[in-house]
Amino acid sequence: MKYILKKNAKILILVGISIIIVNILSASHPLVMKGILDIDVTEKDALMRLFITYFIIHIILVLAKNTRNSIINKAMSKILKDLREKLFCHVLKWDMLTYQKYNSSEIYTRLTADIDNVSSLFLGTMQVVLNDVVYIITMVFFMFFADIKLAIIGSVAILLNAIVSYIFTHQVANCNKIILDKRDKENKQFSEMYNKNKLTFLYGLQKNNEDKICKTLDEELVYRKKWIFDESFIYPLAVTIQAIAIYLILIYVFHINITIPLGSIYLVINYIQNCRTPLNEIFTELEEIQSSSMSLKRINKLLKEQGEEDIDIGEIVEDLKGDIEFENVCMQYGENKVLHNISFIIKEGNKVTIAGKTGVGKTTLANILMRLYPIQSGKILIGGRNIQEIRIQDIRKNISYISQTPYILNDTLKNNIILGDETITDEQIKIVANEIGFEKVLDKFSNGLQEKIEKNKLSYGQLQMIAFLRAILHKANIYIFDEPTSNIDLKTEDRIQKLIDKITKESTVIIIAHRKSTIENSDKIIYLKDGKVDMIVNKETVAKTCEREKSI
Repeated sequence: MKYILKKNAKILILVGISIIIVNILSASHPLVMKGILDIDVTEKDALMRLFITYFIIHIILVLAKNTRNSIINKAMSKILKDLREKLFCHVLKWDMLTYQKYNSSEIYTRLTADIDNVSSLFLGTMQVVLNDVVYIITMVFFMFFADIKLAIIGSVAILLNAIVSYIFTHQVANCNKIILDKRDKENKQFSEMYNKNKLTFLYGLQKNNEDKICKTLDEELVYRKKWIFDESFIYPLAVTIQAIAIYLILIYVFHINITIPLGSIYLVINYIQNCRTPLNEIFTELEEIQSSSMSLKRINKLLKEQGEEDIDIGEIVEDLKGDIEFENVCMQYGENKVLHNISFIIKEGNKVTIAGKTGVGKTTLANILMRLYPIQSGKILIGGRNIQEIRIQDIRKNISYISQTPYILNDTLKNNIILGDETITDEQIKIVANEIGFEKVLDKFSNGLQEKIEKNKLSYGQLQMIAFLRAILHKANIYIFDEPTSNIDLKTEDRIQKLIDKITKESTVIIIAHRKSTIENSDKIIYLKDGKVDMIVNKETVAKTCEREKSI
């Protein structure tokens, strides 16, 4: 955050100067009117000069306000852009362990709502507070310049108004916060009821849901009534204080000191009447500062995260191939140990299946091979090279991966497949699509490969086939398929298995799977149990042991 403020220091100083100038000009209007009221009407030249001065100040004020607003808007846009860019780029550099500390909604909120709050803090909230504080200080100064005793009455009135504004504005803000919390609770309840309407109908939960939502609405209504009372009480109380102060001033000037000029009386009364709005704004914005400060703390927490992944450090290996070897590899997530002294060898050009019950570490093996997570001990070698010494980007360029969950971007079908690799042609995509039976789905798209993908309009199996196309077309030395055919029909699965067999002739293939058909066609099966290698079955005995899959 300091970096952003330092980078935009000049424009922030310019904002501060423009605010001071505008408020001095705004507060000087009554001062000129004081001069007009105090001058002898027979001095026409002096009167004309004051009228011209008043007019010039008004013109300059209009220009200054426009300039100030322009500077503030430009500064807000610049700071918003710089802050979002810095945070976004910082988050993109995180390693997977750091990502696991936060859920996606937290990151989205920091990048959107929290950054908006912080930018508003510096060039919205702080600007309003500075603007009003300078305006009130200038008014008090001009009051004492006009008449000390009247200024004391006016200052006391402003102080009392400040106390009233603070008390009731604070109460209104608290009510607002509670009302928003109740509204969030209502939205969550309604969303849950709406999304689970089948459950509601099947188990007759309508009355229960109705009672629950009505209770929350009643709770909100209580605070809305309190909010209305507090909000409506501020204005009459402030007006009463102003009226008493004006009454005291009139008593003083008509009964105690009748020599006070009319212009001074006008100036003090004018400032007393004009103080209420800036005071209300100050205390309202102070409540906003608390909210924005929380956003700032949350953003700084992300910016202080040190878990950055440098993909350019290490030995450069453009063509990474050869036997894959795990030597006593141990890995854990926090305190949870996942893999214990894992050792095995996968020969180059083989198709190997990793099998085992859910949660035994099959997907973790793939993750540490791609260096998405660090290992605690042991070695992973590819072609005799320790992958910890190789550049991360080179490792991942040589591995093509399809996960259990298809990752689909909000983009065209083609862009979802090529992922920025412009060397992949439409013809290549169509050839592979025909091989796995995806051409029928492709033909349904009116715009072909340029069709914008809507995730909710495609079946899980179709999405998985798109991910499969992506993995195959990004040619690599090593392919990792995590449950590649779990949601695909048997006919399509057969085609995919044949394509995988074709790939194996030129690359090493690692498959994480349960299906018997996948296991039967493997050169080797590595069974995991409780984070350890339970059994390794070679090609010669795969057919005899495939029945073991039933117990996995």
